[in-house]
Amino acid sequence: MHLLQVWLIALSTLALLLLVRNLCRVGRWPPFPLQLPVVATVVWAISHSLSPLVLPLGYRPWFALLDELALIYAAIRLCLWVGLELPAALKLWQRPPEILLQLLMLASGTVATVVVFKELARFDLLGLVTTSAVLTAMIGLAAQEPLKDLFAGLELQLDEHFRQGDFMWLEDGNAGVIVAINWRDTCLRDLTGTLLIIPNTKITSEVVRNLGAFGSMGNRFSIGLDYAFPTTQAKQLLLESVRQHPRVLAEPEPIVWVKEFADSTILHEIMVFQAPGGLADQLSLRSDLLEQIWYRLERAGQSIPYPVRELRRRAPQVKANQTGNSAGTERRLLLALNPLFKELEGAELDRLAGNTRCVRFAAGEMIVREGDRGGALYQVVKGSVDVLKRNAGAAPIHVASLQAGDLFGEMAMLADSTRSASVQATEECLLLEVNREHIAPLLQDNPELMERLAKLVSDRRAELEGMALANRLAQQNQLLRAMQQLFTTLSFSAERPEAGDGQGPAGRT
Repeated sequence: MHLLQVWLIALSTLALLLLVRNLCRVGRWPPFPLQLPVVATVVWAISHSLSPLVLPLGYRPWFALLDELALIYAAIRLCLWVGLELPAALKLWQRPPEILLQLLMLASGTVATVVVFKELARFDLLGLVTTSAVLTAMIGLAAQEPLKDLFAGLELQLDEHFRQGDFMWLEDGNAGVIVAINWRDTCLRDLTGTLLIIPNTKITSEVVRNLGAFGSMGNRFSIGLDYAFPTTQAKQLLLESVRQHPRVLAEPEPIVWVKEFADSTILHEIMVFQAPGGLADQLSLRSDLLEQIWYRLERAGQSIPYPVRELRRRAPQVKANQTGNSAGTERRLLLALNPLFKELEGAELDRLAGNTRCVRFAAGEMIVREGDRGGALYQVVKGSVDVLKRNAGAAPIHVASLQAGDLFGEMAMLADSTRSASVQATEECLLLEVNREHIAPLLQDNPELMERLAKLVSDRRAELEGMALANRLAQQNQLLRAMQQLFTTLSFSAERPEAGDGQGPAGRT
């Protein structure tokens, strides 16, 4: 064959191979095995290009042997790709493990090498190995550990308990996400991004935990709370806190246990579930939850006690100042800036300021939820919050952002209605909280204040919604009637004597 024809055929074959590889990339098919066919094509072209003057006659059979082996290896690899990998991409069956493909390639290549050497070189490789006891023993001893790793890797890939991307934790403390499983080693990526290469036999011989095998990953940690905090209330507070985090799965549900009574705290065990990931995902979620629990405890007037051991029982002490609560004078100034309360008299402001409190929320915490009953209104003192509306089957709709001085929750608090939107902290924020029970005495003593509040709230709502004057007056009257009914009920409940106090029928003998 002419030299030009040989290289034209070789170049055309290489171009065809590159085209098939690009088509596989575009069609998202299994990667085309390009290396062996390219090597076989180049070796074939070189062997057919060498003249007897360049390559002596004695070396030509060995070069022909190399050419034959390269073509056979390339053909075997292409057959495996067409027969096993391509049908799996067409959903005809499940894709075989990588180690199985490697094992089939190794076995087929070994058989082909023995046959080609015997036919072309008249050299019996199999007979050489089997007839030499020393060589057989050496090969057996050298292959002992690799064969163990080979079968262990085959077991790991054929078993459905481990997949690439799973987060596994070994008995010796090593942990990471599975990057690859080959014939000898399993490769993990740990928290720091380091590649851990672990022999397959070590994994199959130890207790290994696959944290994402069931579609969710558990995250378990403990927190100690004060003995003065009732355990029922503590468990409820912890559950409410962890359920609000968007990365905590609703199913399986979060769990809180009372773990033990320690020296200075009651230890509570918390178990939440998140989407499968790595150790970094676990630590990130745990950090968020602990941070938000701290803020919720502070708002509840609780804290995480220091590890102090006492030899005598100490009477509970009432804290004079709660962290984050402004002084009475500062709260009075804040109320005076509030458009709802700025017209109150000095005595009324003092009375209301003594019952209000400033509460802090962490970034990402949900302050109020859409659809919940509203018993308090809030004024932003520091930070900012987002107002969100539900959107079925999609992310919530962002309605507005509130800054320092803005109010929310006044309509639900005054009318005893449900929250019309959710409010979430975008950063650490300080809010002034005014509860319905604290404003009720002022409204009962001052009916004109109730009318002013109804008008102010209605005007604020109408201004935001662009409401017409007639609708504004109708809403104002509706809100006023709802407030009169609500606060009259509260007044009647407060004045009604408790059963069994000796003044009502239950107290008579």
